[in-house]
Amino acid sequence: MQQTDIQAAAQALLTRRLNRQITGPLPAEQRPVTVEQALAIQQSLMQQMALAGQGVGGWKCALPIAIDGLENVPVIAPIFSSSIYTGSPCPIQLDQGVCKIEPEIGFRFGRDLPHRQEPYGKQEILDALSGAHLALELILSRYAQPDSISYLEHLADCLFNQGLFVGPQISVAQALTASEISFVLTQGIVDSESRMEGKHPSGYPQTPLFWLVNCLSQQGIDIKAGQVVITSSYAGVIEVAPEIDFTLEYEKYGEISLRFKIN
Repeated sequence: MQQTDIQAAAQALLTRRLNRQITGPLPAEQRPVTVEQALAIQQSLMQQMALAGQGVGGWKCALPIAIDGLENVPVIAPIFSSSIYTGSPCPIQLDQGVCKIEPEIGFRFGRDLPHRQEPYGKQEILDALSGAHLALELILSRYAQPDSISYLEHLADCLFNQGLFVGPQISVAQALTASEISFVLTQGIVDSESRMEGKHPSGYPQTPLFWLVNCLSQQGIDIKAGQVVITSSYAGVIEVAPEIDFTLEYEKYGEISLRFKIN
């Protein structure tokens, strides 16, 4: 893939994102076929978003996976500052008529971790944190038929992320022990409750966090103070209705009370 194709792919993805478009696959010459190409498109997208005044406010990640015949594939994507919300109502783009969210815990950094040759140790990373939050990732694919799109093309387009809602703060100590969480979702009326048992896919939410910091560092990317990192859903994708108040209770940790408005 030529550098011009990488930049063109990033520009196409940028246009979709800014104009809230859902369209078909990228042209064949712009589709990544290696992890390196997918990450190059992602980084070009970050650069073009920065030129549009939209910097990186956080990251989503999980431990590397095996997929589409590839091994040790990274699960990593930027979350742009303009799509991070803390208040209600929270804007969201619907996916097949519903709001799609993933319940997570977010880690907030209190100071920078500049990229360097030496890997960061776990305690160094923990010492750089300023807190943790209950959080909801806002899910959307900008591809009209996402199941027909390769993982690498999704990786280039930031892995279904359309934003992040950052909810109540919890302590880092609480976050580090949050292996399993029971959830209660209440929509509209008190009688409309659903219960879910959640478990972090990596055992504990900090495990992918440690991986992310050093993965970014190897790519020459700094962690910045104020950025929030989410590290996988405890309960997959949850669907909620727009324009209706709902509460998602995180057992023992608190709750998020919110209303989504269609963006």
